[in-house]
Amino acid sequence: MSSNFIKNTSKLLAGNAFGQIIGIIAIPIITRLYSVEVYGEFSSLLAISLILATFTTLSLHLAILIPKSEEEAIKIFRLCLSLTYVFCFFISVALYFFNEYVVSLLNIKSNTKIVFAIPLLVLSQSLYISFTYLGVRVKIFGEISTSKVLETISDRGIAILSGFGNFAFVGNLILARVAANVFAILYLFPILKRYKSRKKTTISNGFIFTKYKRYLQYNTPSMLLINSMLQLPVIIIAAYFSSIAAGLFAIANRLVNIPVSALGGAISQTFMQKIAEDKANDDMGKVKENTDIFFITLVAFLLIPFSVLSVVGDSLFVIVLGAKWADAGVLASFLSYFAMTTLLVQSFGGLFDVMNKQNIRLIFHIFNFIIRIGTLILCIYVDYDLAKTVLIYAVVSIFMNVIAMGLLLGSVQQVQSLISALTNNVMPLTFFHVLAAIIMSYFESILLTYSLIAILATSWFFIIGGMEKIKQFRK
Repeated sequence: MSSNFIKNTSKLLAGNAFGQIIGIIAIPIITRLYSVEVYGEFSSLLAISLILATFTTLSLHLAILIPKSEEEAIKIFRLCLSLTYVFCFFISVALYFFNEYVVSLLNIKSNTKIVFAIPLLVLSQSLYISFTYLGVRVKIFGEISTSKVLETISDRGIAILSGFGNFAFVGNLILARVAANVFAILYLFPILKRYKSRKKTTISNGFIFTKYKRYLQYNTPSMLLINSMLQLPVIIIAAYFSSIAAGLFAIANRLVNIPVSALGGAISQTFMQKIAEDKANDDMGKVKENTDIFFITLVAFLLIPFSVLSVVGDSLFVIVLGAKWADAGVLASFLSYFAMTTLLVQSFGGLFDVMNKQNIRLIFHIFNFIIRIGTLILCIYVDYDLAKTVLIYAVVSIFMNVIAMGLLLGSVQQVQSLISALTNNVMPLTFFHVLAAIIMSYFESILLTYSLIAILATSWFFIIGGMEKIKQFRK
């Protein structure tokens, strides 16, 4: 791997990691200030906004990284902003007519007018994404990293201060999220100064739509399916169970996906930039080599922390979040490997774009959406309880993520990397879970149990040759 790739990834990872640390510290405070029901309503509204945000730029923000011409890149960026404004206006109009239906669907009991915050969430999130991709293009990875830290501090800070001020309502959580995105955007706003002196472009919107039509045809529906698969479970659980159930699932899903949020975007953006550069230089050998080394290394390291979470998740949630979130810990244990495989798919998702295989991604995600969401609805239809529903949903989702990784690696003829990762880690994984089960059964002391699990995980790291893999990755 090149030193620039590692350096750029490290910058983004540092910001994401620091932001996530702040978020982790803040979550136990937030869960004690806000009720499960309030958090559930907020999560439902956020889920809808994330799904709708898929349409705002029609996935053209991904194309900001592609053109060699800076004139074309800034044209794409400005078009993304215009599309975002127009789409958010139409969302507002739609909510005016369908307000009662949305409130009923989400089981909102607090304030029925709160659904009008959805366009604000969509607008702030979409604008921040467009600014982030423009920043990646001009390689200001340090500034992007800092903006993510600023976003996290603002979000958690406003939420906590509101809670301590006896304003622990859904609206304050929404205010915190919108304000955080606005602060991050303002921090990145100076990026535009380098384009200020440029003359008015002759590139038309029609030219952009025509040249990058594959993003509209394949990426937008693919991203819609991906975001829907990630966010619909919260909405479905809120609709068929309750806002409380949605809150339990949302906090469990959010915590197990902290590594996905911290690592996935940073790895994906810099990895895509690297392999796009190698592909442009017709160096497919380098693309294959980097993909193989990075995938094998990432799988080996991710298995350890996510395996630990699958074992101690239920008891850990009670300690960290409080007794009222105990059921969320059980759900987190079920979702741990699902989160890990999601991180892998997100990290290497750029392979489809660089290799122009967006059609394969779209076809897969159509089936993926049907199977995963269909499984969730089927479990509800046969009247399974929340825990059993989430467990079955997680198992099916893991299976589909493995298939996704096979298709991604297959786009660069590296399927053997997936086969190697599965076969090489099956024995250490089995060994860990057997010993962990024995430890959990025979020791009642939480401190002793966690200490033994930590020793077991550390031993696993050295058994798989962790230090050697780090040295190989740095070469």
